[in-house]
Amino acid sequence: MTNEQKINRLLESNNGYLTRKEIDDLGIPSIALTRFSKKHGLRRIARGFYALEDWIVDPYLVFQYTYPRYVYSFSSAIYLHGLGDIIPNYLEVTGPINYRPFPQKRSDIITHTDTVGRSYSLGLVRLKTSLGNMVSVYDKEKTICDLIKHNDIVEFETYAKALLIYSRSKDRNINKLMNYARALGIERKVREQMEVMLNGD
Repeated sequence: MTNEQKINRLLESNNGYLTRKEIDDLGIPSIALTRFSKKHGLRRIARGFYALEDWIVDPYLVFQYTYPRYVYSFSSAIYLHGLGDIIPNYLEVTGPINYRPFPQKRSDIITHTDTVGRSYSLGLVRLKTSLGNMVSVYDKEKTICDLIKHNDIVEFETYAKALLIYSRSKDRNINKLMNYARALGIERKVREQMEVMLNGD
């Protein structure tokens, strides 16, 4: 198989994009990628991230590729899990302690820092974006726990709707939710809030 065929196969499997790491893992030299880009119109979306001209940019995928230790949380997790009906005009993420990959605050990004390693990795899942790309996000139960724990930084309407949708969802997992709540030290708070929501069914 030629280098061009390898690149084409990679683009097909990724639905139109590829990364420099994937190219390197396949042993494809840089000159082959450069030639392919000139011949087929491959464009650079971000450092080490390339896509075909007609590829629809997925901000969730590109941002997480660029800053891989960030996990989608709060409003972004609400959106990705369908726990609300508003599409946020910014990305909201949580990173581990001392992870500050960009020095300046950005209007399109809200970042949180989890100072406890165990809670940072709690409830991590992979989920498809609306454009069909896989990203890392906290699962529904961790998202609900985060909202309850930090309800002072969440808009009330967003908070109330997410809890209502979760409490009525068929795939809710109350046992998992309470396990997370215990791990985060908010068991009583979560139990009280969920009793209100579940009794309203």
